[in-house]
Amino acid sequence: MGLLDFLPRKRAVADMPELADFMDKRAAFITQKCVIEYARARSGTLSSKLFKEPAFRAALEETRWRNYPLALQSIAVMVEHALRREAGEAAGAMREGLIAAVGDVCGRYPVPEGFEADFWRVAQERIARRVWQAGLAGPHAIKDIPKETAREFFERLPIHPDLRSYDFELVTNNLRVNLCRAHEEFLGAADLSSLSRALVGRSQAAGGE
Repeated sequence: MGLLDFLPRKRAVADMPELADFMDKRAAFITQKCVIEYARARSGTLSSKLFKEPAFRAALEETRWRNYPLALQSIAVMVEHALRREAGEAAGAMREGLIAAVGDVCGRYPVPEGFEADFWRVAQERIARRVWQAGLAGPHAIKDIPKETAREFFERLPIHPDLRSYDFELVTNNLRVNLCRAHEEFLGAADLSSLSRALVGRSQAAGGE
């Protein structure tokens, strides 16, 4: 995951591969931006030296991968909210297709070194449950979606708890602002009708609704 890879695309998000690319890049951007910017700000004038320390770099890398599925979950729920009305009576099949797209994203990466062998499977199943739960209630405000996982995200930051005890709200707001920006980008880039049909078609091809 490199910062230059996360620049917004200019073409429409209208099919499964484009949706997977969008979700992957925005989730990676949110994770990297929130983790690295916070670590730099919290370490202050020592950040340059700290970021060169092998132990800290290892902790930073672990944090990025542990928190990436949390950001991907927020992105997936945001996409579900954006497509729900367009899908209409086929909303269930749309969610199945969306879950398949999440699976495509999770399948892009090997299990990070030292992580549980089922890391990506567990992440995909968790996101799938959340996407289905989203369909059982009215849409949340986009800015509130990250609140569901913000505490977990925060607790994994590679800064000693004694130094970050008062920063939870700051990190949460950072996550919220960046998801709102991703939502604006999605609405500006996505062909909602074509994308909804593509997700429904993926579900039907797999024997879903």
